[in-house]
Order: sequence, then C-alpha cells, then structure tokens
Amino acid sequence: MLDLDFAITQLNAQEKARLTELEVIIAQGIQTFYKVGKALIEIRDNKLYRETHKTFELYCREKWNMARRTAYQLMDSAKVMENLCAMAHKFPTNERQVRPLTGLPAELQQEIWQEAVESSPNATPTGATVKRLVKARMGLQTKTDTTSSELSQVEQLQQENKQLKEKLRQQEIERKRRAAEVAAELERLRFENQQLKAELYQRDIDWERRLAYEREKIRQEVRAEMKGEYEAQINALTNQVESLTKQLAQITTKYQSVLARLDAIEGAR
Repeated sequence: MLDLDFAITQLNAQEKARLTELEVIIAQGIQTFYKVGKALIEIRDNKLYRETHKTFELYCREKWNMARRTAYQLMDSAKVMENLCAMAHKFPTNERQVRPLTGLPAELQQEIWQEAVESSPNATPTGATVKRLVKARMGLQTKTDTTSSELSQVEQLQQENKQLKEKLRQQEIERKRRAAEVAAELERLRFENQQLKAELYQRDIDWERRLAYEREKIRQEVRAEMKGEYEAQINALTNQVESLTKQLAQITTKYQSVLARLDAIEGAR
C-alpha cells in the first residue's frame, strides 16, 4: 500500500449523521444488494470516508472487509437495478442476476432482463441465464469475456494510478524542498556554532587578561600601601644610624686624642 500523505477533512454534523445511516444499511446488508450499492455510491461520490481513510477502496477494505472489485460490482449492479425498476414488474433479488447487465446501455439492460424473465421458470432468471442472454445479444463466444464494467474499472484504475503518480511526484518535490530547507538550516546552525565557539574563546582570553590586570593592580596597591606604612620607620632608622655614626666618629676622635696624650707621657718618662 502506498504511504501517501492525505489531508483529513472533518465531516459536518449532517454528513456524519448520513454516514451513520448509510453504514447501517451496509451493516444490515447486506439485506439487499441494491441498498448496499446505493449506499456505497453515495459514500464514494461525497467522499464521506475522508475523515478516517485515504481512499474509498481502503475504506471498503478496512471497514467492511470488502474488496475493491466487490464494491464496484455492487455499485454497478445498483445502477442496473435502478434502471430496471423503471419498467420491469419482476425485479432482481440478488446481485448475480444483474451483474452481467452492468456496462450495457439502459435500454438493452431492460430488454435482456425482460427476455430473461419471460424465458425462466417462475419468471425468476438466474445469473447464468442473464449472462447467456447477454453473450448471445452481444455476440460474445469466448470464455473470458470482458464486460463494459470491467473496462470502466480499468479506466478508473488508470485514472487513479495517474493521480497516484502525480501525488508521488508532488510528494517527491515536497521532500526535496524540505531536505533543502533542512540542509540550509543545518549549514546556518553550523556557522552559528562556529561563531559562538569563537566568541566563547575570545571571552576566555579577555577574562584571563582582565584577571592578569587585576592581579597586577592589586600587587601595585599592596606595594604602595607597604611602602607608605614602612617608609617612616625606615627613615627613622636611617636617622638613628647617621646619629650613631657621628657619635662613633666623635668617640674615635677622642680615643685617638687620648692615645696621643698617653704616648706623649710615656715619652716624657
């Protein structure tokens, strides 16, 4: 099954109510093929399946376990039944009786059905009888006859496949567009990431420089405070040393004078 995107469209209240009525007809059945076929036609034509399923065929398969071929046979037979009701007095009672008539012109359907009724016991023709009369009227002698209904289904399938291919093409275009957007966004994020890393690295450098500056500033402030605090003490000690030096010089001078006197006294003796 193709995995195609589809837009879910909500049904309005009237559509939901009608869908429920139509599904009741199908669920109960399958009691008359005509009502079932008409219900399926209305669901398909108005797309009442769109809220839950992508396609009508998928709706039939998942909701009713009904193959596509069966659904279209019922719908085609319902159209034939509607045509026959306009003139016949004996109506078909099952889908097989009218299946061979699908795809034929309305007048020919009526003629063949009337002939089948007249030629059958109790005026109740079987599907095989109707099929034989159709073959005789249409000149079909082969075992594998292709009915107009089947040809119609082929055309429908061809049209549907064409639409699916277009959806696939559009989806591929959309995917490429999204991929290009993602690639562009990825490139932008990579560039932004590089810028952020560079900014973070520069902030680390600036922070280290600021720390070094603040450390040096603190050292200078400490030196200035220590110099101011101990400079007076150093000057006082320097003055004391100078004073002691002077005193020592005076003492030395006196000592030398005393020695000179003692030498003079020794010489006099």
